[in-house]
Order: sequence, then C-alpha cells, then structure tokens
Amino acid sequence: MQLEFRHLRVLLAVAEAGSIRKAAARLQLSQPATSAQLKRIEHELGGPLFVRSAEGVKPNENGQYVLRCARDLVVGFDRLREHARSAAEADPGTAAPLRAGGTAGPLVSLLVSALFELVPESRLTIDARRSVHTLVKALSRTKCDIAVYGEFPGFPLPVGESVVTRTLLREPVFVLLAEDHPLAGRERVRLGDLRDEEWVMPEADESGVHAYLHLTCQAAGFTPRVAHVTTDLSVARILVAGRRAVCGVWPSADVPAQGTVQRPLVDVPFHRRLQLAWNPASVPPALAEAVGERLSAAYLSLVRERPRYLAWWEDGGAEFALGTDG
Repeated sequence: MQLEFRHLRVLLAVAEAGSIRKAAARLQLSQPATSAQLKRIEHELGGPLFVRSAEGVKPNENGQYVLRCARDLVVGFDRLREHARSAAEADPGTAAPLRAGGTAGPLVSLLVSALFELVPESRLTIDARRSVHTLVKALSRTKCDIAVYGEFPGFPLPVGESVVTRTLLREPVFVLLAEDHPLAGRERVRLGDLRDEEWVMPEADESGVHAYLHLTCQAAGFTPRVAHVTTDLSVARILVAGRRAVCGVWPSADVPAQGTVQRPLVDVPFHRRLQLAWNPASVPPALAEAVGERLSAAYLSLVRERPRYLAWWEDGGAEFALGTDG
C-alpha cells in the first residue's frame, strides 16, 4: 500500500476519538473497514502506532511523533487549499478553465460536485464521454485535465506517461436477476450457477469488458452466451425481468428494481478499479488529493443509499473495496 494524504486523516481521527469505533463514526466508515485500514497504515509505517486496550486506543511513542507530523501536514494542506481558492476567486480570469471528464457512471456526478466545491464554477468545464478510449486519448493529449473512469483487471488503459492515476476503490459487479428467478432467493450467487443463462451486455469497447467477462466465466468452467447488446439499462432490465437474460450491474448505480433483484457474486469474480486520473501540469497535487478525498467520502455516502450494496459492504465487502490489490 502506498501511504496517501487521506490516511493521515484516518490516524488523526483515531487519535482524537480515542477508539476505532468512534473514529469510524466520524469518518462515516464501518468499524471493520476502519480497523483494517489502520492496520494497513501501521504496516506501511513499519509497526504499531497505537496501544490497544479495553478502554480504547492511545498513541505509543512512535505514534505520537507520526501524529505531530500528520497534524502539521494537514494544517499546511488546508492553508494551501484555502489560499489557492481565495486567489482563484479573486482573479478568475487569469487561469484557463479546468476540463473534467469521465465515463464511470455515478462517479462522474460525484466528481462534478467535488470540483464545484473546490474550483470556482467559472473555471470548470465538463465533458462526460461514453467511450473510455476517447476519454483516455483526451487525457493523454492534455485535452482533459482530470477524469474518473473504470478499469478492468488485466486490461490497463494507456493514459500516457505524463498522466497521474490513483485507484479510489474496487467496485464489485452484482448480477441482475428476475425477481422470480430460481437464484433470486439466495443472498449471494455463484458465477458457475449462471452457466446456462444468456447475458445482456453493453457494446464491446476498448475497456475490454467483453473479454473480461469471457475470461472470468471460462475460469469458472463455462463460456458465457452474450445474446443481447445494449447500452440502455432500461432495455437490459426488461430483458432480465422477462427471464430472457441476466446481466452484471454496478451496485452504485440506481438500477430500477421493478421485476428484478440484485445479488452479489460469491468471492467477487468481477470488479473494476475506479480510477482518478489527472495531468499534473494543470492539476496541482493538493487539488488532486482534495478531489480524491471528496470522491471517496461521497462514494461511501452513496453506498449507504443502496441497501443491497450496504449489506455487502458491511459483510466484509469494505475490506475488498478499499484494498489495493488486484
């Protein structure tokens, strides 16, 4: 794991709260997710930073030093951000518009909201694209400054050497079934149990989504039959509700539930990495860090609005989603 600025806020929250449970509430995370993240941070820094007891947690000697440094960095970062925002608001005509884009569904709206808060509206333009290839090309040619998109394991996207990327989290694929499907009564579905189903998929593109489906299903012992292709989720839902197909869905999306149900897959065979990418020539590190923090926090709020996703998240899913492997 690479230590990031957001991890400093986790350490400070734990120290100020005096317990992982209280810190989790402040951070709007589950207690297991906060505990797992704290352990990863301590591992990255070489050892324990807190003494655990029945009464809570207290920083040890090394932890006290780390926390002093963390507070200085956080205060300095906040001052930098406020100064930059004040300067931009005082003279909005001196800088070119910040060009933002994305393809990763609801994450694009979260990016827009974050940038509206961090950058004066007069300096922001949005270009939400359907084609990830077009978006990546725009990033590589410095025609886009900051963007969010999904990337499948084994199918890295060529964003160019000058572009900086950060994985925000790993988002699982759930399966959408008809509400009267024989598997709909299960809490989780095994991928192999879908071997006899027909699938509805979006059109093939440079993201590798079709190849990813085929490779993953073949690893489970079958070849998927993609009988329908559509980018319209409402059409896909009709096909699923009529028992004509099943399809993968992102649990963060607001999928109409009438006639269908979402179910997580056992062992998370499908997922994508949600990537934040930016051109450092036009996006300073402090702004990129602030955007990443806002996006992560906003995504967790979105999780809490999706009951099925929240149940998966609290039942061990958070550790997978917030992990850095894969």
